[in-house]
Amino acid sequence: MTWSLNEIEALSRKAARGAGLSWGLAEEAGKAARWLVAQGLPGPQVLADLLTRNDGKDYETLCPHDDDGGHWTARGGTLCPLISGAALCDHASRLAAGEALHLGRTASPMLLLPYLDAAARIAGREVTVSWAGVTLTCGTPDGMPTDMAPDLTTDMVDAVSIHPGNRCDTDAIPPTTRGDIPETTARTLDAFAQRTYAPETEASRLAGAGAGLTDND
Repeated sequence: MTWSLNEIEALSRKAARGAGLSWGLAEEAGKAARWLVAQGLPGPQVLADLLTRNDGKDYETLCPHDDDGGHWTARGGTLCPLISGAALCDHASRLAAGEALHLGRTASPMLLLPYLDAAARIAGREVTVSWAGVTLTCGTPDGMPTDMAPDLTTDMVDAVSIHPGNRCDTDAIPPTTRGDIPETTARTLDAFAQRTYAPETEASRLAGAGAGLTDND
């Protein structure tokens, strides 16, 4: 089924929130899924897999801890790319200063790409990111190579290296305005999104449409 980028962002945002992320992180997750689809990459599918994998895990086990040497690890053993991605944007000044950053074991590393692109533009530098079998440059107007999608969609890598490069000041133009979401992915995301809705109660039913138990005629 074809979805608009706005629809993809909204569904992904609600799913991330339903999976337990704060509203701020959920907002960014929605934007990340949208950015990936605009690049021709399967952002919603990778997001659905990640949310399923992390379901029930505490934030403190997934967030990055810096050893002050630019090496980030998670107390639970595996970094969440949504949380780490937001942190990378917060640390864009370190990339601007030419500092390299290194992430330990990371789930769904493709989800780092939208954040790294944003961090590159904040820093004013291109950023090269690499993990096993993959090397990409973010912050360029060329976008992501869709022919690398099979390598990008790996569900786990042992390490991610991030190195600042040349100065950049060109805004990328999204190459598309719509994208496909497989039905199974849409169902998974919607199931997480449903958690954001308050459960129906007797009071809410009586306050809803219709006369309820009161006859006003």
